[in-house]
Amino acid sequence: MIDFEFCVPTKIYFGKEKENEIGKILSSYDAHKVLIIIGQGSVKKSGLLTKVITNLEEEKIIYRVIEGVRANPTLEFVNEANKIAKEFHPDYLLAIGGGSVIDTAKSMAASYYYDGDPFDFNSHKAKPNKTLPIGVILTISAAGSEMSTSCVIQNDAKNEKKGFNSPLIRPVFAIENPELTYTVSPYQTACGIVDIMMHTIERYFQPSGNNEPADRFAEGLLKSVIKAGQKVMRNPSDYEARSVLMLMSSLSHNGLTNIGKPFMMPVHQLEHALSGLYPSIAHGAGLAVLWPAWAKYYLEYDVDKFDMFAKNVWDSNIPNKLDNGRQGIKMLEEFFRYIGMPSRLMEFNVGRIDIDRLVELFTDKGTRVVAHQVKPMDGEVAREIFKSCL
Repeated sequence: MIDFEFCVPTKIYFGKEKENEIGKILSSYDAHKVLIIIGQGSVKKSGLLTKVITNLEEEKIIYRVIEGVRANPTLEFVNEANKIAKEFHPDYLLAIGGGSVIDTAKSMAASYYYDGDPFDFNSHKAKPNKTLPIGVILTISAAGSEMSTSCVIQNDAKNEKKGFNSPLIRPVFAIENPELTYTVSPYQTACGIVDIMMHTIERYFQPSGNNEPADRFAEGLLKSVIKAGQKVMRNPSDYEARSVLMLMSSLSHNGLTNIGKPFMMPVHQLEHALSGLYPSIAHGAGLAVLWPAWAKYYLEYDVDKFDMFAKNVWDSNIPNKLDNGRQGIKMLEEFFRYIGMPSRLMEFNVGRIDIDRLVELFTDKGTRVVAHQVKPMDGEVAREIFKSCL
């Protein structure tokens, strides 16, 4: 176990109708002017936005609404939203939605006191040193951004999708009512399940000892998500299953499952290249295609960990470790198919002609190699993985 510091100050308000407390919650944090960020309109159609506004008005909190955040949120939107923010002068940002809305709020929070390009943070040219505080009302179990230090934004003009981490952008609080996720479509629910699992699996496959607490946390989380995911696919209004997914979304990306371990997410980097080039591809769907391909490539370089994954997550006990590791990958693929996820890039109309551009984006035009404890991921490795899942 490596040395570490661990602090997760985000306060969770979990349970039915907790969103009805938003006015009092914001008042308790001394919020007076709140800028609300939402997506494409679902929170308006559901009545959630009206409920929030009523709560704010009861507490005499001044508010303004910015809407239109898309999946794979853009720098262009952040820039336009920042103009409104600097005119409005909020003392709090309230993100109502999922990862895209929350990451937009994070980018806005970081760039509010910054005169340069917000994408400077994502390109690691600058670090935020002061931010606006963020609150969240979560409406989909997926990205875990409600409790994480990460922010991923896309620059459509350059097909670049990049993330950065800072403790300053971790939300102050998150309201989590599982009932708000009942109307999420089966496809988006499945994409969220994949995203939750990948945030933990990517951490799991980083170097660790045989008795690493983080790995035990990860295995328990994954087994819980698999079971809840199966139930939700059969019954979208299963409150207990939705509760598990919502809580695991937060715990999967808050640092718990890599506590005392290195932190690297190589398959996320592959997916950022993919949805950077094709923004219409849902993040979870891209991960569902790419992780099995990555795993099959790296199986021989990390046989013991893949064997442990098969045993402790999937209860597979084939005596030969290589065969057992292969079986674990297969069982995950079967689970992804069960929940309705794609398995090949051609399902996104991605063809061989796109491989060179994907490799270029992944490697930052040949300047980047993504670390791995045995075989780092350079352009040729990325090329083989992309090709193998066409």
